[in-house]
Amino acid sequence: SMGGFNERCAKAFCLALVKIAMADNRQCHVMLFSTEQVHYDFLGPDGIEQMTRFLLQSFKGGTDLASCLTEAAKRLETPQWHDADVVVMSDFIAQRLPDEVVKLVKRSQQQGKHRFHAVALSHYGKPGIMRIFDHIWRFDTGLKNRLLRRFRR
Repeated sequence: SMGGFNERCAKAFCLALVKIAMADNRQCHVMLFSTEQVHYDFLGPDGIEQMTRFLLQSFKGGTDLASCLTEAAKRLETPQWHDADVVVMSDFIAQRLPDEVVKLVKRSQQQGKHRFHAVALSHYGKPGIMRIFDHIWRFDTGLKNRLLRRFRR
């Protein structure tokens, strides 16, 4: 449900993660979690096409974080994703996560040793949602901080 500057920041963070994944010879998958899930494999055979589609994709719509986390946790149980981590970029203005989703994430963290990271693009995210993450990076996209960053250059 993000648009404008927040959407551009999320896309830039994704591109940075792709660069890191390539340097580390790791895979990089992106799952959008609006009213439907869209999965991109940027380092697959048609990665450039998928990257282009992703960059042209709009983030406007709903926020279905619960189904995305459920799908990510299921994928973490497969051999292909055995050493994966999950990074969620969002404003975290969403519905409360169902208890079964929280338990699924906790099980992945404890049994699979997977880490769940958050990049919060808003100060208005719900604290209850944020508690499930191992680490949270806050990136203030408000106008005041955008101007301060520009003048510090």
